[in-house]
Amino acid sequence: MNTKEISKKEAGEFMLYVRLKLSALWIVYMFLYIYTDYYKMYMPGKINEMISGFYSEIQITQLSLFTLSAVTIIPALMIFLTLIIKERVNRWVNIIMGMLHIGIGIMSIAAYSWTFWIFYCGLLICVAALIVLVAWRWPKTHVTGRA
Repeated sequence: MNTKEISKKEAGEFMLYVRLKLSALWIVYMFLYIYTDYYKMYMPGKINEMISGFYSEIQITQLSLFTLSAVTIIPALMIFLTLIIKERVNRWVNIIMGMLHIGIGIMSIAAYSWTFWIFYCGLLICVAALIVLVAWRWPKTHVTGRA
């Protein structure tokens, strides 16, 4: 973390800038996530799998849908949480959630050999890595009394 001395006003503006940047990255991540799954439905046989109660060789059950929901809701929540959580906690939550989604992206990339899938998973990994990088570089500031 970088350390520098700035005024309270500058600190507030800069922390808002970091928060907005992270929130925007989570928005990008969310759109990529949605489009990846949306385009996956165009792969031959995917709709029939869903109708038969399977999706990507996983049986569709209440538990599987709940688990999938728990994992996929994280980026949606992070869009807002990044704007309201205190700086120190915010930094670590973004690092941990970003690392989790890098891992999910790495595991997902091997699921299909389709070019669009590899492309989107690669983008998801890159955006999650940017989230980790921005959060990791979150500056530690010493606020002075000047306005």
